[in-house]
Amino acid sequence: MKIFLLILVLALNFKADARESAIEAVDKNNLRVCADPSNLPFSNENGEGFENDIAELLGEKLNIPVVYEFFPQVIGYVRNTLNKKKCDIIIGITAGNELVLNTVPYMRWSYGMIFLNDNGIEVDRPDHPQLANLVIGAQAGTPPTFLLQRYNLMGKVRPYNLTFDPRKAVIGESMIEDLIDGLVDIVFMSGPIAVYYLKKKGFDESEYKFIPLETTDQGWGRMDYYTTMGVRDGETDWKKKLNRFIKENQKDIDKILAKHNIPTLVLKPGKRKKTDSTTDALIRGRAPVQ
Repeated sequence: MKIFLLILVLALNFKADARESAIEAVDKNNLRVCADPSNLPFSNENGEGFENDIAELLGEKLNIPVVYEFFPQVIGYVRNTLNKKKCDIIIGITAGNELVLNTVPYMRWSYGMIFLNDNGIEVDRPDHPQLANLVIGAQAGTPPTFLLQRYNLMGKVRPYNLTFDPRKAVIGESMIEDLIDGLVDIVFMSGPIAVYYLKKKGFDESEYKFIPLETTDQGWGRMDYYTTMGVRDGETDWKKKLNRFIKENQKDIDKILAKHNIPTLVLKPGKRKKTDSTTDALIRGRAPVQ
């Protein structure tokens, strides 16, 4: 019995020490942010992304300066930044991601159908009969491709490969350029990425239509996602502090998203489904992050 109690005490002390160690890993004097140096509209090294602005808001509320650990969102992103304790927070990561401890979500967004208003397209749903007569742009491996398969539209798709290194190719921009040039009639892609590149090319809301694809019970698969902040596993106090920040500053976060023209959906309460690193990467048009 004494041996059992001794083992129990040692185990509890080890757990407490591990928890304390995890908390101490968070820099108290700087907000150390993990970020991609070239991944707009999310972040870049010039501070032009909406995640940069959210980081600045958080730093302001914590009264500490923001410093970045930049690393491309390719294989090894989480492992080489957050997990190596070079930074303490990922500002944007999908709810339920297995590689981090997620905060509450601050944004809900979706894939969608995007087309220009001057070409006579009347599509308002993914099973619209007009789609059978259109050239459709879609990125390989992303959720909309499974939707297009369901409606036997893959034969109409002009496919785009995943970007395994965003420093060498930006597929989202290529898709929007092809839409503008008439090489495709409609694209199925991430709403935030699509609208960002349309705005970059000088288009306003009156010149295009974005139709969000929400997850339904019609067998479409998952089309909308919740974005959270991510911290290291075990850093529960840090997570709680960030949860308070999000809840107390959601209106200011929404203003930042609106400033960057990010199309969002209403946040819904409830438990988030678990996702993996592959899913989180695909929604940004990237290879899996680890």
